[in-house]
Amino acid sequence: MTSLTRLYEILGIPFGWVISLFYAMTGNYLLSIFCLTVIVRLCLLPSAISQQKGMAKQARLQPKLRRIQKKYEGNQQKIQEETQALYQREGTSAMTSGCLPTLIQLPIMIGLFQVNYHPFSMVLRLPSEVVASLKTAAEAFATGAQNNSMRLELVALEHFSEIDKASIPGLTAEMITKIELFIERFSLFGLDLSARPDFKVPSALWIVPIISGLIALGMSLYSQYRQKKTNPEMAKNPMMGCMTLYMPIMQIVFGFMFPISVGIYTIMSTGISFIQMVILNHIYAPKKVLARVMVEETVYRRSREENVKKIKEMQGASDK
Repeated sequence: MTSLTRLYEILGIPFGWVISLFYAMTGNYLLSIFCLTVIVRLCLLPSAISQQKGMAKQARLQPKLRRIQKKYEGNQQKIQEETQALYQREGTSAMTSGCLPTLIQLPIMIGLFQVNYHPFSMVLRLPSEVVASLKTAAEAFATGAQNNSMRLELVALEHFSEIDKASIPGLTAEMITKIELFIERFSLFGLDLSARPDFKVPSALWIVPIISGLIALGMSLYSQYRQKKTNPEMAKNPMMGCMTLYMPIMQIVFGFMFPISVGIYTIMSTGISFIQMVILNHIYAPKKVLARVMVEETVYRRSREENVKKIKEMQGASDK
């Protein structure tokens, strides 16, 4: 086993515990993935709120950015320097979307990939000696790419009805029932959740990466629409068009790299994130946030003026 493979399996351990817990509660593998998706999105909610507020700050800076553009017209280097200085003074950035939501998806995908390929050990939590015996028995059915340690649990799952149960030490009737029930539920509309779409061979599995890409495209277009309203100058940047297509393309690529169970997680995650974005755009609309910020700054400025006045009065009294 290579160190990279071992690292991937270690990464799958925490996700295995979470999926196993939800599966024990719900008895449904897809519902377990949905519960994990909701938890991840809730953890990212503070970041999403911060991004929404950041867009409001961008709207507020537009008049100042236009003045910089007009003042240093023709001197792109000076415009960039003054723009960056303005962002630093205001405590914001030109890119308000943030990378955290995107970066966090990859380890989750890898973790779910491992959970998907280790149903006996990571989801059903069978004893290690039973899992080892099932994998040994599966070697007789493994062919080609299937004949490696990572896929043997799936091979055993696929050929479980053909495996001699009596030859597996420690395999109880209760475990057999649990495995057979899991096999019944390890599919979606007849599609094996462990199957991976092959971009060279058209099949029904293609619908998962395609739906994932379409949802991501809708989210990107909506995000670009908001950007044009709050930050017109940034929206003119040619890179914005590239970024609009980047996420949908990556979603499709990942959809063909991982089993469809991981692709379904991506669809759920992107869909929830899209809904979350629309709701936050209503609750934290730029005009509302901007009005709140201006009130807070007015209160802060008046408080500061009062403090300065009191300090001067105290200094004047001490001089006397």
